[in-house]
Amino acid sequence: MKTTCRALSVLLTLCLVLSMTACSPKSEEPPISGKLTILHMNDTHGRTGAEPTIAGLAKDLRAKGENVLLLDAGDRLHGQIAANLTKGETMVEIMNAAGYDAMVTGNHEYTFGVERLTELSGMMDFPLLASNVTYNGNYIFERYKVFKMDGLTVGVFGLVSPETVKSSDPRKMTGLAFENPAETAAEMVDVLQAERCDIVIALAHLGDDNLTAENEKSDAVASVPGVDAVIDAHSHSLLENGRMVGGTLIAQTGNYAEHIGIVEITLDNGVMTKTARVIPVPGGDDETDLPQDAAVAAKIAEGEAKVESVTSVVVGHTPIKLIGEREAVRTGDTNLANLITDSMLYATGADISFIGGGSIRAGIEAGDVTMGDVLTVLPYANLIVTMELKGSDVLEILDHGVSLYPEPEGQYIQVGGLRFTFDPEAQPMNRVKSAQLNNGAEIEPGKTYTVATVEFIAAGGDGYTMMERGEGLTFYGGDAEAFIAYLETNPAIAAEPEGRVSIPN
Repeated sequence: MKTTCRALSVLLTLCLVLSMTACSPKSEEPPISGKLTILHMNDTHGRTGAEPTIAGLAKDLRAKGENVLLLDAGDRLHGQIAANLTKGETMVEIMNAAGYDAMVTGNHEYTFGVERLTELSGMMDFPLLASNVTYNGNYIFERYKVFKMDGLTVGVFGLVSPETVKSSDPRKMTGLAFENPAETAAEMVDVLQAERCDIVIALAHLGDDNLTAENEKSDAVASVPGVDAVIDAHSHSLLENGRMVGGTLIAQTGNYAEHIGIVEITLDNGVMTKTARVIPVPGGDDETDLPQDAAVAAKIAEGEAKVESVTSVVVGHTPIKLIGEREAVRTGDTNLANLITDSMLYATGADISFIGGGSIRAGIEAGDVTMGDVLTVLPYANLIVTMELKGSDVLEILDHGVSLYPEPEGQYIQVGGLRFTFDPEAQPMNRVKSAQLNNGAEIEPGKTYTVATVEFIAAGGDGYTMMERGEGLTFYGGDAEAFIAYLETNPAIAAEPEGRVSIPN
């Protein structure tokens, strides 16, 4: 009996030990150590001048055995002639040659339509990310990508601004939906932590300007626990050393491929440090200060050669510089903007014309004007349209056009056929104080006027939803063609704008 009890006691003790062992927590994994370098750009809008440099930097670091990610934060595939005439394909070829690891869709990636963007994503040697974008209820692009690197596992997910529905052609937005960025970021953090990622990166086309809703800014995403860095875009902000929100680093490189961003994230026994900087392109006093990728430079030259026969044709002449730079056309009228709106009147015979400053993408230097110059200024290939609108609608259009002043926004209005005065201190949508046709007649609320604009605005783009009240919609040729035809008439070109949009003293 004693033997039986002793055996039973040993058995119970053994079971207890085994039970305790099974329930005890697993031993902690050793803290991670390693370094990640992110090379990035944003809002290049089809410009390629920095590509040989950023590709050269990536190749050089990779040859040294470093962990490198080459990322683009969107608005890359559209904007310049080679990109536009090939509907983005030239840009994809250049990015493939440069060895990009991932890209997020910007709002302008949808310019060619969802179907074309899907085609372009299929041509890419890297994932096109968009974790918060659905089309007819389905996610159509990859939501995230996990990179297994030397000693590190890095997760990257893409976020796109819900403002895309307002800042892109409304006709191209059918079926698209943009989920809340911060809520999506929290979801993606859970997914990537489950994937055992050591570093989590939000590759975001969101921005940080005052016109973005607070819960849609990059700051909101940076506030999500578990996001280590936000590689941002959309607001064209130049963050020379990044910006910290809590413990999260936000980086953005300005625009137009003028700077390359370098983010370094280091884990030292689990302790993470982050730095950001930008370098101008070209760097220093000598371009040879930075490595250049000859194969990428050759691919760029190949793309430009494909369209040179079109872009080199001289279509006009200007004795002075035509001002079309972003800050100028989004805060006041310029000589180039006036020429463009006048060309719309010339093409249609309308009473009034207008276009948003965001549709004008560059200036033109004094001298011969080439087709390439015109297509750079007006890259969207918009048709001009006319419609009949009441004077009350015209006044509302003008008020909307200056409602965000002095912020340099794309909806800022450029006009032809009239002049108006507004008070920037007044409440938005109550700023316009007077408006007259060129003959001096006041705009009468009850009178009907023929108004010319571009398709994008006629469809409600940039918030011009009052255009939907127009009647008798009539289509004309493209905005670039109208501008060229008007240049052929040798119009008088003023050095200074005419003050079509003015602020009272």
